[in-house]
Amino acid sequence: MVIPTMDGIATIRTLKKINPNVKIIAVSDMASNNKLNLINQIGVHAFLPKPYTARELLQTIGTVRNS
Repeated sequence: MVIPTMDGIATIRTLKKINPNVKIIAVSDMASNNKLNLINQIGVHAFLPKPYTARELLQTIGTVRNS
């Protein structure tokens, strides 16, 4: 959720402006409860905390794809 020129929240908002139907899986190892609440409010479909396994990633992608 941190990018050199734009943080994750700004990136999510920008992606939603480009395509309101985009499905977003947020990934971070330093998410606070406040950020988790905010990303839920702005339309993130799932949150995957680091570290995660390939199986967890695939399960999350499958869940989001089918939602």
